[in-house]
Amino acid sequence: MKPRTLTILPLLALSGSAWAVAIGHHGGMILHCEPPLFFEESPAKDAAVPHFDRFSFTASENTDPDMLHIWVDGEPIVPTIRVQRSGRLTVEARIEPPKHEDGSRVRILIKGFSKDGCERVQAYYVNVKH
Repeated sequence: MKPRTLTILPLLALSGSAWAVAIGHHGGMILHCEPPLFFEESPAKDAAVPHFDRFSFTASENTDPDMLHIWVDGEPIVPTIRVQRSGRLTVEARIEPPKHEDGSRVRILIKGFSKDGCERVQAYYVNVKH
Protein backbone atom coordinates (compact mmCIF):
# COMPACT_ATOMS: atom_id res chain seq x y z
CA MET A 1 0.00 0.00 0.00
CA LYS A 2 1.38 3.38 -1.03
CA PRO A 3 1.71 5.97 1.81
CA ARG A 4 -0.35 9.17 1.45
CA THR A 5 1.28 12.56 1.42
CA LEU A 6 -0.35 15.28 3.47
CA THR A 7 0.32 18.85 2.39
CA ILE A 8 -0.07 21.50 5.07
CA LEU A 9 -0.03 25.18 4.17
CA PRO A 10 1.90 27.04 6.88
CA LEU A 11 1.08 30.45 8.28
CA LEU A 12 3.08 33.04 6.44
CA ALA A 13 4.69 35.84 8.39
CA LEU A 14 4.64 39.09 6.43
CA SER A 15 5.86 42.28 8.08
CA GLY A 16 5.15 40.85 11.51
CA SER A 17 1.55 39.88 10.61
CA ALA A 18 0.32 36.31 10.36
CA TRP A 19 -1.81 35.42 7.37
CA ALA A 20 -3.81 32.22 7.06
CA VAL A 21 -4.06 30.61 3.64
CA ALA A 22 -7.52 29.49 2.54
CA ILE A 23 -9.24 28.37 -0.64
CA GLY A 24 -12.02 30.61 -2.00
CA HIS A 25 -15.27 29.56 -3.69
CA HIS A 26 -13.64 30.15 -7.11
CA GLY A 27 -10.90 27.64 -6.18
CA GLY A 28 -8.04 30.13 -5.81
CA MET A 29 -5.85 30.68 -2.77
CA ILE A 30 -6.84 33.54 -0.46
CA LEU A 31 -4.32 35.32 1.73
CA HIS A 32 -6.77 37.98 2.91
CA CYS A 33 -10.37 38.77 2.11
CA GLU A 34 -13.25 40.89 3.37
CA PRO A 35 -16.68 39.30 3.80
CA PRO A 36 -19.65 41.16 2.30
CA LEU A 37 -21.85 43.34 4.49
CA PHE A 38 -25.67 43.41 4.49
CA PHE A 39 -27.40 46.49 5.92
CA GLU A 40 -30.30 48.98 5.54
CA GLU A 41 -32.87 46.20 5.91
CA SER A 42 -36.49 47.16 5.19
CA PRO A 43 -38.47 46.25 7.16
CA ALA A 44 -35.79 46.63 9.80
CA LYS A 45 -34.56 43.81 12.05
CA ASP A 46 -37.22 42.87 14.62
CA ALA A 47 -39.72 45.35 13.11
CA ALA A 48 -43.46 44.82 13.61
CA VAL A 49 -45.48 44.99 10.36
CA PRO A 50 -49.21 44.33 9.67
CA HIS A 51 -48.28 41.92 6.85
CA PHE A 52 -45.03 40.81 5.26
CA ASP A 53 -45.03 40.81 1.46
CA ARG A 54 -41.67 42.34 0.49
CA PHE A 55 -38.28 43.22 1.86
CA SER A 56 -35.06 44.86 0.74
CA PHE A 57 -31.51 45.41 1.92
CA THR A 58 -28.23 46.81 0.68
CA ALA A 59 -25.13 44.69 0.13
CA SER A 60 -21.61 46.11 0.16
CA GLU A 61 -19.78 46.80 -3.09
CA ASN A 62 -17.52 43.75 -2.65
CA THR A 63 -20.52 41.35 -2.76
CA ASP A 64 -20.56 38.89 -5.67
CA PRO A 65 -24.17 39.17 -6.95
CA ASP A 66 -23.99 35.67 -8.47
CA MET A 67 -23.17 34.20 -5.06
CA LEU A 68 -26.00 35.85 -3.10
CA HIS A 69 -28.66 33.46 -1.76
CA ILE A 70 -31.76 34.32 0.30
CA TRP A 71 -34.34 32.23 2.17
CA VAL A 72 -37.54 33.37 3.87
CA ASP A 73 -38.75 30.86 6.46
CA GLY A 74 -36.60 28.22 4.78
CA GLU A 75 -37.91 28.84 1.25
CA PRO A 76 -35.43 30.08 -1.37
CA ILE A 77 -36.21 33.52 -2.78
CA VAL A 78 -35.11 34.93 -6.13
CA PRO A 79 -34.42 38.63 -5.57
CA THR A 80 -34.07 41.56 -7.92
CA ILE A 81 -30.55 42.97 -7.67
CA ARG A 82 -29.59 46.44 -8.89
CA VAL A 83 -26.09 47.87 -8.84
CA GLN A 84 -25.88 51.40 -7.43
CA ARG A 85 -23.37 53.93 -8.79
CA SER A 86 -21.30 53.36 -5.64
CA GLY A 87 -21.02 49.65 -6.51
CA ARG A 88 -23.29 48.63 -3.66
CA LEU A 89 -26.18 46.29 -4.45
CA THR A 90 -29.85 47.04 -3.79
CA VAL A 91 -31.54 43.68 -3.18
CA GLU A 92 -35.36 43.51 -3.26
CA ALA A 93 -37.82 40.61 -3.15
CA ARG A 94 -41.57 40.05 -3.01
CA ILE A 95 -43.08 37.29 -0.91
CA GLU A 96 -45.88 35.20 -2.45
CA PRO A 97 -48.15 34.54 -0.69
CA PRO A 98 -47.71 37.35 1.86
CA LYS A 99 -47.42 36.45 5.55
CA HIS A 100 -50.51 37.76 7.40
CA GLU A 101 -50.85 35.57 10.49
CA ASP A 102 -50.80 37.79 13.58
CA GLY A 103 -47.99 36.91 15.93
CA SER A 104 -45.89 35.11 13.31
CA ARG A 105 -42.17 35.70 13.12
CA VAL A 106 -40.60 35.67 9.65
CA ARG A 107 -36.95 34.61 9.37
CA ILE A 108 -34.83 36.09 6.58
CA LEU A 109 -31.52 34.34 5.94
CA ILE A 110 -28.90 35.91 3.67
CA LYS A 111 -25.79 34.05 2.51
CA GLY A 112 -23.27 35.73 0.28
CA PHE A 113 -19.68 35.73 -0.83
CA SER A 114 -17.39 38.65 -1.49
CA LYS A 115 -15.70 38.91 -4.88
CA ASP A 116 -12.50 37.65 -3.28
CA GLY A 117 -14.19 34.58 -1.76
CA CYS A 118 -15.11 35.34 1.86
CA GLU A 119 -18.50 34.11 3.08
CA ARG A 120 -21.02 35.86 5.32
CA VAL A 121 -24.29 34.43 6.65
CA GLN A 122 -26.74 36.79 8.33
CA ALA A 123 -30.24 36.14 9.66
CA TYR A 124 -32.86 38.47 11.05
CA TYR A 125 -36.54 38.41 11.95
CA VAL A 126 -39.61 40.50 11.11
CA ASN A 127 -42.71 40.23 13.33
CA VAL A 128 -46.25 40.27 11.92
CA LYS A 129 -48.52 42.20 14.31
CA HIS A 130 -52.00 43.53 13.54
